[in-house]
Amino acid sequence: MDFRQFKFDKKQFRLGLRTFKTGLSVFLVLLLFKLFGWEGTQIAALTAVFSLREDFGTSLQFGISRILANSIGGFFAVIFFSLTNLLGGSYWLTLFSLPILTMLTIMTNVAMNNKAGVIGGVAALLIITLSIPDGDTILYVFVRIFETFVGVFIAIMVNADVDWLKNRLKKKSM
Repeated sequence: MDFRQFKFDKKQFRLGLRTFKTGLSVFLVLLLFKLFGWEGTQIAALTAVFSLREDFGTSLQFGISRILANSIGGFFAVIFFSLTNLLGGSYWLTLFSLPILTMLTIMTNVAMNNKAGVIGGVAALLIITLSIPDGDTILYVFVRIFETFVGVFIAIMVNADVDWLKNRLKKKSM
């Protein structure tokens, strides 16, 4: 690999509309979570960044894909927790069940024509199962999926509102 291709180009260092909308989305996630005293801003903020696309329609489509994928990953996380409760929480169970559940998450997303959601679904599964606080199980799954909904919702709303404002300003200048 030739690292010279990563030369800094000051002409490319500019604030575009999509970058601005992304920053605004992260701001709104952080503000919303602070106002309501919610935890878990990292999932919602990352989801807002991932879901913020070129326009409202693309953001909506990607957001739906992301929610579906995270729900699939969450479903398989529930299966993992059920197995853990049933068979005990040994490392051997984790060692063998998580790769199988990872494959099932991928296969389910592909079978549902959601190839764009594969990485997000697997990330949801692994983040949920490998970072769960002691004593939390099923509720933790639903909280993580809720955070995804919040991030997607904010990204879609920012895209819709900023696009509406941009079009309105464009019409006024004509």
